Amino acid sequence: MATLAANGGGGGARPGVAPGRQKQSEWTGVRPRQGGRWAAEIRVPNTREKLWIGTFESPRLAALAYDAAVFCFYGERLPKTRRLNFPVAPTPELPGIVRARLTVGNVKAIAEQHARTVDALLPPPGFAAAAPLVVAAAAPVEAAPATYHGVPTAMADNNLVAGAADDSQFSFDADVIA
Repeated sequence: MATLAANGGGGGARPGVAPGRQKQSEWTGVRPRQGGRWAAEIRVPNTREKLWIGTFESPRLAALAYDAAVFCFYGERLPKTRRLNFPVAPTPELPGIVRARLTVGNVKAIAEQHARTVDALLPPPGFAAAAPLVVAAAAPVEAAPATYHGVPTAMADNNLVAGAADDSQFSFDADVIA
């Protein structure tokens, strides 16, 4: 037991980090590579095999790819041993039946593509607003003419918000319906 405590194991050790080693990244499933790039990898469920998702320019991009791979493998219901780096970020739009049939190669491709798509939507790393965003009251805008390339549209006189349609616009023949 004394060797376990001396190596940094036991209750004070960080999960997922071998005793005596420092965690290299703040993100789960991400580690630095030589040359300033970052790698993302994940263990394939029910196997001892690791899936190399890829190398990325930033640790955030690698973390997003890891999250997409976790979603592809587990869906919305993560096991207790897994966690997402960005729990509120959008996930790939994959129905459960499609997720169940994905190959490891499909998961890798989806994770890489999804990470790049979501990263483009997020604010730059380190971005912090100097002041809270305030939305100014908008000036009233006049309705645009109801035309499409100069041709009047049929919807010009419809006002679905203000009131119901006038029934005199509609007529039916009871003999045709019966």
